[in-house]
Amino acid sequence: MIIKGIRAENFRNIKKAELEFRKGVNIFYGDNAQGKTNMLEALSVCLGKGFRRARPTAFAPFANNDGETSLTLFYEADAFPGKENTATYKIKDGRVSAEINNIPLKNAADLYGELKHVVFAPEHLALVKGAAELRRAFIDNTAIMQNRTHKRAVSDYALALKQLSALNNNNFASPYPRDSVRDMLGVWRDILIRQGINLTYGRLKYFGFLRETAKKLYSELTLGNEILDMVYKSNVFGEIEENLPDFSDKSGLYGIYADALNRVCINQGLRTPDSRIRAGAHRDDIIFTINNINAREFGSQGQVKSIALIMKLAEAEIIRNHNNETPVILLDEVLGELDGNRRDFIINRLENSQVFITSCDYKDFEDREDLRVWFVKDGEFHTSGG
Repeated sequence: MIIKGIRAENFRNIKKAELEFRKGVNIFYGDNAQGKTNMLEALSVCLGKGFRRARPTAFAPFANNDGETSLTLFYEADAFPGKENTATYKIKDGRVSAEINNIPLKNAADLYGELKHVVFAPEHLALVKGAAELRRAFIDNTAIMQNRTHKRAVSDYALALKQLSALNNNNFASPYPRDSVRDMLGVWRDILIRQGINLTYGRLKYFGFLRETAKKLYSELTLGNEILDMVYKSNVFGEIEENLPDFSDKSGLYGIYADALNRVCINQGLRTPDSRIRAGAHRDDIIFTINNINAREFGSQGQVKSIALIMKLAEAEIIRNHNNETPVILLDEVLGELDGNRRDFIINRLENSQVFITSCDYKDFEDREDLRVWFVKDGEFHTSGG
């Protein structure tokens, strides 16, 4: 995939901008709080998900009752070179809409996974030592990028978890008859189990590829001196490296999942007022080791940054291999966090990708011939290279 350009109006501090991009490296540089990351975020919003996780209301500081925020992305897909496509994202009167080639989408979030990309932002450096939620989100986003049905499993599981938690928290004070509460608990419990199995399957479907690719890349980065490995720690099915559960045995997996919930008193009865669901896919984790030592507990700062870097490169590789599509790479202020060796490694591994980089300085890249550079100040973009 190649992004040919973008037209942005009333997006954060960008009042109006229309940029054309190169196939190689595109750099936005300047001081902090000038609009560099805002442009990168505008790209990611058109690709389906703003990496800052902001609400749409945060995108439109200049819009008023008569105005609108508008983003239009112009791109070519690898499968149809030479054909220009458009992805459009708009906010008007508080309502969000999205289109691909002027065809409206039911939900703007449906853009995600349609246009293949990888984002590496500063918060991803916490992938190893941060909360388990970050690691679950990473593998869920990877799975959604390959198979958009995984998104349904994620959302359905989250809804069932929310409903079960609410019912479990309020069951003793519920206005409904006791039998009705028990019935509702049973329905949502069944959904939680079935979607929990689907969620685990979707994650593990790509975990093995990520694991092997990351091991290879990390070995290259460290010149074979360190061995990276990963274990998927399922709260229900145990630790998983290579031998996956038999997902064709749906009845058996359902029984294992139900038993796990029963052990923490989440069943069709009304035995606990505790709202926390203590078993399930929402408590899964990924464990990283370097030379058989837990990286979260004992990894150096350089090692944990390297793992985060490698996982993002592995994510790009899985898109190339499973979709026959070269993903667009968005790098937000992360290369400055890496030493020269790691910075060169990531740039060299993305040789065939279109890359967008935000930086306070682009001197580390000025010897490259495939650059297009913008100096950014007060939400305005001034071409200074390429």
